[in-house]
Parts: sequence; structure tokens; C-alpha cells
Amino acid sequence: MLSHASSLAAIVAPTINSYRRMVPGFEAPVYIAWGRANRSAVIGVPINERNKFKSKRIEFRAPDPSSNPYLAFSAILAAGLDGIKQKIDPGSPIK
Repeated sequence: MLSHASSLAAIVAPTINSYRRMVPGFEAPVYIAWGRANRSAVIGVPINERNKFKSKRIEFRAPDPSSNPYLAFSAILAAGLDGIKQKIDPGSPIK
């Protein structure tokens, strides 16, 4: 999803106001990276609950409420599956 983040931005942030919220200081993501506790990363990996070490979740934080949810979900899923298929290493998380 990180390698497709710039392409996904056209679908999940379709208006000018969508891009205006993506600046430092707002709750929207600013960096194309992933992190555990950093709210500026486009992909967040929440900390697991106790006794659930096998469960993993990610949150893609770029979608705007003005995007088409059906188109956004299918594009995000396709990008995620492409990364799994190509075995792309996401790198280390930002802090």
C-alpha cells in the first residue's frame, strides 16, 4: 500500500479540501510511511491487545469522507493484495 499511496491519493482524497487537510498539525497523515504510534504516518499498526498476539490490524488513514467508499475500499484492497503478491518489504516504522 505504501508503494501505491500516491496513486491511491487520487481516489481516496478526491477534492482540493482533501489535500488541504494533509498538512502538519491536523489529524490527517502527512508522510508515506507506517508507524505504530505516529499519527502522521499514512498506515498505522495499532498495538495488539493482551493475549491476542496472532491478530494483526492496519489502518489506512488517508481516505477523506468525500471519497466514494466503494471505489476507495476496492482500490485499497487491490493495493494491499499487490504488495502481498510481490512480497514488498515495508521497511522500518517511523517513530
